[in-house]
Amino acid sequence: MRVRETSRLTPHRASDPRTLRADLLSSAIHYADLGMYVHPLLVGRKEPRWRDWEPRATRDPDLIRHTWGRAPFNIGIACGPSGLAVLDLDLPHDGEVPGSPDVVDGMTMLESLAARTPGAVIVPTLTVRTPSGGRHLVYRAPLGTQLRNTARSLGFCLDTRAAGGYVVGIGSVVGGRPYTLDSPSNNVAPLPEWLLAMMTAPPEPPKGGGGLRRAEVVARLRDLTRQGTREERWAAGILRSECDELAALVEGSRNDRLNLGAYRAGQLVGAGLLDQALAEEQLTEAATAAGLGVDTPHEIEKTIRSGMTAGLARPRRMATAPVRRTGGGA
Repeated sequence: MRVRETSRLTPHRASDPRTLRADLLSSAIHYADLGMYVHPLLVGRKEPRWRDWEPRATRDPDLIRHTWGRAPFNIGIACGPSGLAVLDLDLPHDGEVPGSPDVVDGMTMLESLAARTPGAVIVPTLTVRTPSGGRHLVYRAPLGTQLRNTARSLGFCLDTRAAGGYVVGIGSVVGGRPYTLDSPSNNVAPLPEWLLAMMTAPPEPPKGGGGLRRAEVVARLRDLTRQGTREERWAAGILRSECDELAALVEGSRNDRLNLGAYRAGQLVGAGLLDQALAEEQLTEAATAAGLGVDTPHEIEKTIRSGMTAGLARPRRMATAPVRRTGGGA
């Protein structure tokens, strides 16, 4: 997939608010020219501005101009409608420990996977550098293949975004730092066959050492409840409670409990209080600790997606929590 030179995505430049809005509008239009569906994210954030962002994502230039003409909204790229499969090559979170000294982040994890897969090549494609130093490798998904979002299931610091997920677009600014073009062209290459095989293969059942992994996740959740604003700490505490309760279940309706936990986490993601990828990762780990996913490998991902999608449509902020009274608006 190639794009005309007049529709080239360009690196972010330092801007005043008016120029930033114009740059983001231009970038959103360029994404639409590439065949991608865009939706606005909150200004300076990664969370969607629209509750039902996936069906409302658009390539209509008039709607894009109207939307980004109002404010410097960050750009979300809806992977499902756009037919994309994106590799999110992250940096380690606090408490995340690699399993190998040669694998220190998502990029080296991908290189390790390619090195041990016969004939595998990391095909150059549209690449975006994230503010944290990670990368998004944007590929075109094969027609007729239903790919899912994953969180660390392919490897250390390696997530994927596909149907039901989105990624942040070039020009967007989070924490004062931009998402920038990190490839020589805007060409979007087809997803390599070896990566497609990995993304569609049933996940392996849990192995030994789960107790150590669970302890690391618990420590990370505990740290989250001590960081950020009061409302963000409140949201992290809810996620921690949901994961703890789910992980403690050994029988009964564990799948229903996972769905409920994903729904409640989705409400907080929709309100801009939690990172979606992080919430999905924590819920996946808790579900694995509860014994889910052994007989039906895709059970966890499917249930999390269902609950998360429903929760995103009904954001919840601290002022609406029945067990806490703040005495004012959020």
